[in-house]
Amino acid sequence: MLIRERLETTKFSNSEKTIVDFILEQKEKIKPMTTKEIANATFTSPSTLIRIAKKMRFEGWSELKEAFLKEEEYLSSHFCDIDANLPFTAEDPCYTIASKLLTLKKEALDDTFQLINHVDLHYAIRILDRASLISVFGVSNNGLIVQEFKHNMRRIGKLVEVVNLQGELLYNAHTMPASACALIVSYSGETPIYHKILAVLKENGIPSIALTNIGDSTVSKQADIVLRLSSREKLYSKIGTFCTDASIEYLLDVLFAGVFALHYDEYLREKIERSSQIEQGRFSTTEPLKESRFFDDFD
Repeated sequence: MLIRERLETTKFSNSEKTIVDFILEQKEKIKPMTTKEIANATFTSPSTLIRIAKKMRFEGWSELKEAFLKEEEYLSSHFCDIDANLPFTAEDPCYTIASKLLTLKKEALDDTFQLINHVDLHYAIRILDRASLISVFGVSNNGLIVQEFKHNMRRIGKLVEVVNLQGELLYNAHTMPASACALIVSYSGETPIYHKILAVLKENGIPSIALTNIGDSTVSKQADIVLRLSSREKLYSKIGTFCTDASIEYLLDVLFAGVFALHYDEYLREKIERSSQIEQGRFSTTEPLKESRFFDDFD
């Protein structure tokens, strides 16, 4: 859940609510303000700001303020022209809809790229590369999206299983070997079963990688490595998961490409040689699609 949403839904006293309303209204304007200045502007006391921070599970006001401003900067700097939840209207012609979705997905990809922490990405790729088994946890639509990642990884000899049946998620976590790793895809970061799964994984010493939103969610707190998804869509009030799907697919492609790059020559040769043997009957008369035996250059 985003800090803004937590501020809006957490139960505060009257004086605390006065400050919260002020923060939500002023947004980035509070950046240069001290606790005393905010207290004076809201006719409260500096200690009230500290109580708010504690209720929000932050060490102090400075930490909450920094996190809030960082989140607001993110929210105000992406998707300014297109609503990620309602990117088109009933009046839009088909070509306009196509154009808007193209723009939306481009922005989602750029957004996701900007959120990548190169250190976290490096460690995530290393974890996947070293794992004897990659268990991918994703329910509902996410369980479908991750199938392409499984397909790509299997083509380079990596053992991947997709666990998307609610009744099997926790059971699977308990039976994973110590040499495995877990990849959890959860946009909300609050799916209850993942709290239990991550606790089991940690207890058994199995590393976990999470793809989730930019907020301070349960999943982001428990996972060993967190990669952030574009986070402009609401959970339910939207036409579709256009941004989320694009963001997930992009990060999964990046993870696959990262593992591939670690053994580039080996994986490229094996993949092309296997494919040429298995798919001998495939051909095309379209020039860009025609195959050549360029992998002979690796001899």
